[in-house]
Amino acid sequence: MGPVFRLDEAVADVYGDLRLTPVLRRLLRHTGRLTGSVAGSVSLIDADRGCYVKAAEYGVSCRLGQSFPLDEGATGRAFGSRRPVLIPDYGRLRAGHLAVAHPARRGPATAVPIWWRGDVIAVSVSFGPAAGALSPRAVDELEALAQSAAAAIVEAGRRDPALAALIKRRFTASVGAPAARAGPPFTPREAEVLELLRQGLTYREMARRLGLSAKTVEKHVGAIMRKTGASNRTTAVVTALDNDWMGNLPHTAARPRGS
Repeated sequence: MGPVFRLDEAVADVYGDLRLTPVLRRLLRHTGRLTGSVAGSVSLIDADRGCYVKAAEYGVSCRLGQSFPLDEGATGRAFGSRRPVLIPDYGRLRAGHLAVAHPARRGPATAVPIWWRGDVIAVSVSFGPAAGALSPRAVDELEALAQSAAAAIVEAGRRDPALAALIKRRFTASVGAPAARAGPPFTPREAEVLELLRQGLTYREMARRLGLSAKTVEKHVGAIMRKTGASNRTTAVVTALDNDWMGNLPHTAARPRGS
Protein backbone atom coordinates (compact mmCIF):
# COMPACT_ATOMS: atom_id res chain seq x y z
CA MET A 1 0.00 0.00 0.00
CA GLY A 2 1.37 3.45 -0.94
CA PRO A 3 1.57 6.46 1.35
CA VAL A 4 -1.68 8.03 2.55
CA PHE A 5 -2.76 11.01 0.44
CA ARG A 6 -2.41 14.28 2.35
CA LEU A 7 -4.07 17.33 0.84
CA ASP A 8 -1.86 19.85 2.67
CA GLU A 9 1.32 18.19 1.44
CA ALA A 10 -0.04 17.96 -2.12
CA VAL A 11 -0.97 21.67 -2.16
CA ALA A 12 2.44 22.66 -0.80
CA ASP A 13 4.10 20.62 -3.56
CA VAL A 14 1.94 22.22 -6.29
CA TYR A 15 3.11 25.65 -5.11
CA GLY A 16 6.74 24.55 -4.87
CA ASP A 17 7.60 25.73 -8.40
CA LEU A 18 5.46 28.52 -9.83
CA ARG A 19 6.12 27.80 -13.49
CA LEU A 20 3.14 26.62 -15.46
CA THR A 21 4.40 23.21 -16.58
CA PRO A 22 5.60 22.12 -13.09
CA VAL A 23 2.39 23.41 -11.49
CA LEU A 24 0.19 21.42 -13.86
CA ARG A 25 2.33 18.29 -13.78
CA ARG A 26 2.37 18.28 -9.98
CA LEU A 27 -1.39 18.79 -9.90
CA LEU A 28 -1.79 15.79 -12.22
CA ARG A 29 0.61 13.66 -10.18
CA HIS A 30 -1.31 14.24 -6.97
CA THR A 31 -4.63 13.78 -8.76
CA GLY A 32 -3.37 10.38 -9.87
CA ARG A 33 -2.34 9.47 -6.33
CA LEU A 34 -5.73 10.49 -4.99
CA THR A 35 -7.90 8.78 -7.62
CA GLY A 36 -5.75 5.86 -8.68
CA SER A 37 -6.14 7.05 -12.28
CA VAL A 38 -3.94 5.71 -15.07
CA ALA A 39 -3.96 8.93 -17.11
CA GLY A 40 -5.00 12.54 -16.89
CA SER A 41 -4.86 15.99 -18.45
CA VAL A 42 -5.34 19.65 -17.57
CA SER A 43 -6.81 22.12 -20.05
CA LEU A 44 -6.86 25.91 -19.83
CA ILE A 45 -10.15 27.60 -20.68
CA ASP A 46 -10.33 30.50 -23.13
CA ALA A 47 -14.04 31.32 -22.85
CA ASP A 48 -13.68 34.55 -24.85
CA ARG A 49 -12.72 32.45 -27.86
CA GLY A 50 -15.04 29.56 -26.99
CA CYS A 51 -12.29 26.96 -26.68
CA TYR A 52 -9.89 25.21 -24.34
CA VAL A 53 -6.23 24.27 -24.76
CA LYS A 54 -4.66 21.00 -23.59
CA ALA A 55 -1.79 22.24 -21.39
CA ALA A 56 -0.51 19.14 -19.54
CA GLU A 57 -1.04 15.38 -19.51
CA TYR A 58 0.26 12.07 -18.17
CA GLY A 59 -0.26 8.47 -19.22
CA VAL A 60 -1.98 9.52 -22.42
CA SER A 61 -1.38 11.37 -25.68
CA CYS A 62 -4.34 13.71 -25.72
CA ARG A 63 -3.31 16.22 -28.41
CA LEU A 64 -1.26 18.40 -26.11
CA GLY A 65 -1.16 22.07 -27.14
CA GLN A 66 -4.20 21.85 -29.39
CA SER A 67 -7.44 23.76 -28.82
CA PHE A 68 -11.00 22.41 -28.90
CA PRO A 69 -14.54 23.85 -28.70
CA LEU A 70 -15.90 24.30 -25.20
CA ASP A 71 -18.72 21.81 -25.79
CA GLU A 72 -16.36 18.88 -26.47
CA GLY A 73 -15.11 16.07 -24.27
CA ALA A 74 -14.93 15.73 -20.51
CA THR A 75 -13.50 19.24 -20.22
CA GLY A 76 -16.51 20.66 -22.03
CA ARG A 77 -18.84 18.67 -19.79
CA ALA A 78 -17.23 20.06 -16.61
CA PHE A 79 -17.11 23.60 -17.99
CA GLY A 80 -20.80 23.47 -18.88
CA SER A 81 -21.93 22.00 -15.56
CA ARG A 82 -19.64 24.21 -13.41
CA ARG A 83 -19.07 21.32 -11.01
CA PRO A 84 -17.18 18.00 -10.84
CA VAL A 85 -18.48 15.48 -13.37
CA LEU A 86 -18.22 11.69 -13.07
CA ILE A 87 -18.40 9.94 -16.45
CA PRO A 88 -19.04 6.17 -16.13
CA ASP A 89 -17.86 5.30 -19.68
CA TYR A 90 -15.60 7.81 -21.40
CA GLY A 91 -15.96 5.98 -24.70
CA ARG A 92 -19.62 7.00 -24.89
CA LEU A 93 -18.83 10.68 -24.42
CA ARG A 94 -19.38 12.85 -27.49
CA ALA A 95 -16.17 14.14 -29.07
CA GLY A 96 -13.79 12.52 -26.61
CA HIS A 97 -10.11 12.88 -27.48
CA LEU A 98 -8.56 9.61 -26.31
CA ALA A 99 -7.30 7.26 -29.01
CA VAL A 100 -9.68 4.37 -29.70
CA ALA A 101 -7.07 1.82 -28.63
CA HIS A 102 -6.25 3.50 -25.31
CA PRO A 103 -7.30 1.28 -22.36
CA ALA A 104 -8.83 4.23 -20.51
CA ARG A 105 -11.26 4.98 -23.32
CA ARG A 106 -13.75 2.35 -22.14
CA GLY A 107 -13.36 3.21 -18.49
CA PRO A 108 -14.62 5.98 -16.22
CA ALA A 109 -13.36 9.56 -16.07
CA THR A 110 -13.66 12.47 -13.65
CA ALA A 111 -13.51 16.12 -14.72
CA VAL A 112 -13.13 18.93 -12.16
CA PRO A 113 -13.42 22.65 -12.99
CA ILE A 114 -10.93 25.13 -11.50
CA TRP A 115 -12.27 28.61 -10.67
CA TRP A 116 -10.82 32.12 -10.53
CA ARG A 117 -12.79 35.37 -10.08
CA GLY A 118 -16.07 33.59 -10.68
CA ASP A 119 -14.98 31.96 -13.95
CA VAL A 120 -13.81 28.46 -14.81
CA ILE A 121 -10.19 28.92 -15.91
CA ALA A 122 -9.11 25.28 -16.24
CA VAL A 123 -10.38 21.71 -16.00
CA SER A 124 -8.51 18.70 -14.61
CA VAL A 125 -9.53 15.33 -16.08
CA SER A 126 -8.48 11.93 -14.72
CA PHE A 127 -9.01 8.55 -16.40
CA GLY A 128 -8.82 5.14 -14.82
CA PRO A 129 -10.32 2.32 -12.77
CA ALA A 130 -10.83 4.27 -9.57
CA ALA A 131 -11.83 7.60 -11.09
CA GLY A 132 -15.49 6.67 -11.56
CA ALA A 133 -15.94 5.09 -8.14
CA LEU A 134 -14.75 7.84 -5.81
CA SER A 135 -16.22 8.19 -2.34
CA PRO A 136 -17.92 11.51 -1.48
CA ARG A 137 -14.89 12.41 0.66
CA ALA A 138 -12.50 11.62 -2.19
CA VAL A 139 -14.55 13.79 -4.57
CA ASP A 140 -14.36 16.62 -2.02
CA GLU A 141 -10.60 16.18 -1.73
CA LEU A 142 -10.24 16.07 -5.51
CA GLU A 143 -12.20 19.31 -5.89
CA ALA A 144 -10.23 20.95 -3.07
CA LEU A 145 -6.94 19.85 -4.65
CA ALA A 146 -7.90 21.17 -8.08
CA GLN A 147 -9.26 24.46 -6.74
CA SER A 148 -6.23 25.03 -4.52
CA ALA A 149 -4.12 25.19 -7.69
CA ALA A 150 -6.08 28.14 -9.14
CA ALA A 151 -3.82 30.89 -7.82
CA ALA A 152 -0.70 28.93 -8.80
CA ILE A 153 -2.02 28.54 -12.36
CA VAL A 154 -2.78 32.26 -12.64
CA GLU A 155 0.60 33.30 -11.23
CA ALA A 156 2.44 30.77 -13.40
CA GLY A 157 0.50 31.89 -16.46
CA ARG A 158 1.54 35.48 -15.93
CA ARG A 159 5.18 34.34 -16.17
CA ASP A 160 4.66 32.32 -19.35
CA PRO A 161 5.06 34.37 -22.58
CA ALA A 162 3.03 31.82 -24.52
CA LEU A 163 0.03 32.52 -22.29
CA ALA A 164 0.41 36.29 -21.96
CA ALA A 165 -2.58 37.08 -24.20
CA LEU A 166 -4.82 34.56 -22.42
CA ILE A 167 -3.84 35.86 -18.99
CA LYS A 168 -4.48 39.44 -20.04
CA ARG A 169 -7.95 38.59 -21.38
CA ARG A 170 -9.04 36.30 -18.57
CA PHE A 171 -7.34 37.29 -15.36
CA THR A 172 -6.85 41.08 -15.48
CA ALA A 173 -9.77 42.89 -13.88
CA SER A 174 -9.15 46.36 -15.37
CA VAL A 175 -6.70 48.56 -17.25
CA GLY A 176 -4.92 51.41 -15.53
CA ALA A 177 -3.93 52.05 -11.94
CA PRO A 178 -5.58 49.65 -9.51
CA ALA A 179 -7.76 51.05 -6.77
CA ALA A 180 -6.31 51.06 -3.29
CA ARG A 181 -7.36 48.02 -1.28
CA ALA A 182 -7.89 47.77 2.41
CA GLY A 183 -5.76 45.39 4.44
CA PRO A 184 -6.96 41.94 5.50
CA PRO A 185 -10.14 42.20 7.62
CA PHE A 186 -9.34 39.11 9.69
CA THR A 187 -8.27 38.66 13.30
CA PRO A 188 -5.00 36.76 13.84
CA ARG A 189 -6.93 33.58 14.67
CA GLU A 190 -9.20 33.96 11.62
CA ALA A 191 -6.07 34.41 9.52
CA GLU A 192 -4.73 31.09 10.84
CA VAL A 193 -8.01 29.36 10.04
CA LEU A 194 -8.10 30.92 6.56
CA GLU A 195 -4.63 29.59 5.77
CA LEU A 196 -5.73 26.10 6.84
CA LEU A 197 -8.86 26.46 4.70
CA ARG A 198 -6.56 27.17 1.75
CA GLN A 199 -4.73 23.94 2.53
CA GLY A 200 -8.04 22.05 2.41
CA LEU A 201 -8.15 20.83 6.03
CA THR A 202 -11.41 19.69 7.62
CA TYR A 203 -12.84 21.34 10.76
CA ARG A 204 -11.52 18.49 12.87
CA GLU A 205 -8.04 18.70 11.33
CA MET A 206 -7.96 22.47 11.82
CA ALA A 207 -9.11 22.10 15.43
CA ARG A 208 -6.34 19.61 16.13
CA ARG A 209 -3.74 21.80 14.42
CA LEU A 210 -4.77 24.94 16.35
CA GLY A 211 -5.63 23.34 19.68
CA LEU A 212 -9.28 24.44 19.47
CA SER A 213 -12.64 22.72 19.44
CA ALA A 214 -14.26 21.98 16.10
CA LYS A 215 -17.18 24.22 17.13
CA THR A 216 -14.83 27.15 17.70
CA VAL A 217 -13.19 26.56 14.33
CA GLU A 218 -16.63 26.52 12.72
CA LYS A 219 -17.36 29.95 14.26
CA HIS A 220 -14.13 31.34 12.85
CA VAL A 221 -14.99 29.95 9.41
CA GLY A 222 -18.41 31.60 9.66
CA ALA A 223 -16.74 34.94 10.43
CA ILE A 224 -14.37 34.53 7.47
CA MET A 225 -17.28 33.81 5.14
CA ARG A 226 -19.17 36.88 6.39
CA LYS A 227 -16.13 39.12 5.91
CA THR A 228 -15.49 37.80 2.39
CA GLY A 229 -19.17 37.72 1.41
CA ALA A 230 -18.72 34.08 0.42
CA SER A 231 -21.29 31.30 0.52
CA ASN A 232 -18.76 28.45 0.81
CA ARG A 233 -15.18 27.76 1.90
CA THR A 234 -13.68 27.67 -1.57
CA THR A 235 -15.16 31.04 -2.53
CA ALA A 236 -13.88 32.54 0.74
CA VAL A 237 -10.31 31.45 -0.08
CA VAL A 238 -10.58 32.62 -3.70
CA THR A 239 -11.90 36.03 -2.53
CA ALA A 240 -9.03 36.39 -0.07
CA LEU A 241 -6.51 35.51 -2.80
CA ASP A 242 -8.18 37.86 -5.25
CA ASN A 243 -7.85 40.75 -2.76
CA ASP A 244 -4.21 39.93 -1.97
CA TRP A 245 -5.16 39.21 1.64
CA MET A 246 -3.46 35.82 1.79
CA GLY A 247 -0.01 37.26 1.16
CA ASN A 248 -0.42 39.71 4.04
CA LEU A 249 -1.69 37.34 6.71
CA PRO A 250 0.07 37.00 10.06
CA HIS A 251 2.26 33.97 10.79
CA THR A 252 0.04 30.88 10.79
CA ALA A 253 1.99 28.49 13.02
CA ALA A 254 -0.21 26.67 15.54
CA ARG A 255 -0.31 28.22 18.96
CA PRO A 256 -0.71 26.36 22.28
CA ARG A 257 -4.19 25.65 23.53
CA GLY A 258 -5.72 28.60 25.32
CA SER A 259 -3.59 31.24 23.54
